Amino acid sequence: MKNPNENKNPRILDTSALVHDPKSLLSYKDDVYICLTVLEELDNLKERREKSVSADARVVIRMLEDIVNGHSAEQMEKGIPLPSNESVKRGKLFIGIDTNLDVQSELKQGIGSDADNRIINYALHMQKVLGQEVTLVSRDINMRLKARTIGVDAEDVLVDHQISDIDLLYTGVQAIEGDLFDRVKSDDGFKLSGEVYQLDRSLFIEEVQYNMYWYDDAGHIGFVTEVTDEHVFTKLLPRKHNKIWGISPKNSRQAIALSQLTDPHFDLNIILGPAGSGKTFLAVAAALHQVLELKQYKKIVVVRSRDFMDEDPGFLPGDLKEKSMPLLAGITDALISMHADDDNDANIHATVEHIIERANIEFTSMAYFRGRSIDDAVLIIDEAQNMTRAQMKGMLSRGGKNCRTILLGNLAQIDDKFVTPASSGATAAVNVYRKYDKGSVLIFDEVERSSLAQFTEQNL
Repeated sequence: MKNPNENKNPRILDTSALVHDPKSLLSYKDDVYICLTVLEELDNLKERREKSVSADARVVIRMLEDIVNGHSAEQMEKGIPLPSNESVKRGKLFIGIDTNLDVQSELKQGIGSDADNRIINYALHMQKVLGQEVTLVSRDINMRLKARTIGVDAEDVLVDHQISDIDLLYTGVQAIEGDLFDRVKSDDGFKLSGEVYQLDRSLFIEEVQYNMYWYDDAGHIGFVTEVTDEHVFTKLLPRKHNKIWGISPKNSRQAIALSQLTDPHFDLNIILGPAGSGKTFLAVAAALHQVLELKQYKKIVVVRSRDFMDEDPGFLPGDLKEKSMPLLAGITDALISMHADDDNDANIHATVEHIIERANIEFTSMAYFRGRSIDDAVLIIDEAQNMTRAQMKGMLSRGGKNCRTILLGNLAQIDDKFVTPASSGATAAVNVYRKYDKGSVLIFDEVERSSLAQFTEQNL
């Protein structure tokens, strides 16, 4: 058995592997194969009485649908490219027909599960077709032993492999090792016209586009203003970052985020990334700065896409504001953290309440948002990863005259059984609005909250 982290074999995914962790579809850098027998088993499992099993089977089916949607049978046979970007390269997904294959002699007299034997038989078949070893991925120990006995490598699923936003999506930013300008081969390698540098396109990733940012280890941060077949035109951001509502960025991506959130050119900012990376904190600071200090907007509207992480807690007393406040504790926590210099808790909470009143901050749930039009405001949509594409369309159409919309989320924290990383409205928003002239996209890759938060994000 090969080391899973070093194994470069194409993977044949068993039903048990997919149901245990639907993200197995996106866990490998090499090609992934699924046969018709697995699809039939998934279809049977979705009707099982055990709610957890049937729900997991439905999640897998939805993820497969999201990936193959719009592709023909011929394209599925040739392979459908799995989501990739500059940081993570993946292979293709192949869906093969195994029901018409002759059963290998080693399996003809098998007394075990007929479906298991057909899946192993498909793995043997693909080994011959590809002319190389394949690896069967299964949670079933006996199935793995059986596969190895007849010459097919087998392994368990990767332990709780976590798929992050940065693995799946256009990130809006490129990290460059060393000093970008040291890579310029000669003085002719770049030209400066006013504030704009003309650089060779080969210095940047293939996905480089207008409105993208970059940063290097030397502390340079740039904003891409134009891309041609041969050149990338970029402006440099100031090396000294101004504080926004008393907040200084802790890393280059936070500096980029504050620049995006306060640039009057943008009316949509999409910021995704792990818990503790500073998304909400920076969004609230930028909103307060523009409402109270710059007077660019008259209020802040905060809406959350989903009310509760698990079950509905039941009746909540009070008016709309009192009902909504418990749902948006992340925002109030950010406010408290910003003004925590005072040792007196009563003073801190009094300050926060005063700011909420001065900035005219309105907390609400998505359930109360239908039909509204938001003018002269900063609209913060929190926990956007749980939104469907239709919900996202409804929310992003709420912005009216002089409205800046800030979309926050983390695909790794989807807790809705009907939403997958591939079908999330947040994913759709990144893919669509990366082409919007007045929109910015940024995906964080670092956790700044605490060592515990960082460890949890990476391992749990």
